[in-house]
Amino acid sequence: MAFALRITRIIDEISRLVGLVAVWMVLLSAAVSAVNALFRYSTGGMLWFERTYGGGVFGWLLKLYSTNSNTLSESVWYMFAAMVMLGGAWALKMNEHVRVDLIYGAVSEKARTWIDLLGGLFFLMPLCVLMIYFTWPWFVQSYVSHEGSLNAGGLIRWPAKLMIPLGFAVLGLQGVAEIIKCILALTTDYVREFAYEKPLQ
Repeated sequence: MAFALRITRIIDEISRLVGLVAVWMVLLSAAVSAVNALFRYSTGGMLWFERTYGGGVFGWLLKLYSTNSNTLSESVWYMFAAMVMLGGAWALKMNEHVRVDLIYGAVSEKARTWIDLLGGLFFLMPLCVLMIYFTWPWFVQSYVSHEGSLNAGGLIRWPAKLMIPLGFAVLGLQGVAEIIKCILALTTDYVREFAYEKPLQ
């Protein structure tokens, strides 16, 4: 039991660190979106200031923005891909993932543990394996061909495509930890740390 718990703690820590990356992507994407919106909607004012007062500062900023606006826009959806795909494992670990609650909230904790175990074994793990299997070649092809954006000044595409197999790999790894925890909860006196909370609706 001690060895199994040590494995789950290592996996939990990996999910926590990857989840921190996802959290920082939320903050960074919000900042980039704000900068992008600020420049986009203040272009007229900057042009007026440049024509009226000169100095070259606003003209330089507008030129910098015009050559990098697509980069800013695309980087936001890259970061969104990272926050969604990399945050899934931590959501699973904290038992905060979305579930269709038809019977789960009405059954005992032991029944919930069985549902989580069977769901992990027969739905989560096969899904993760299939998604990695089908999306890894898609990422490799993009990486090898140096696929880039169709937009001028856009980003290369493979980092965004890497998020899919990477996210499912981390999710699958956390799924292994949750399966181990379910087995321990059903066969020993181990108690899973994050119990189900019934929605307030």
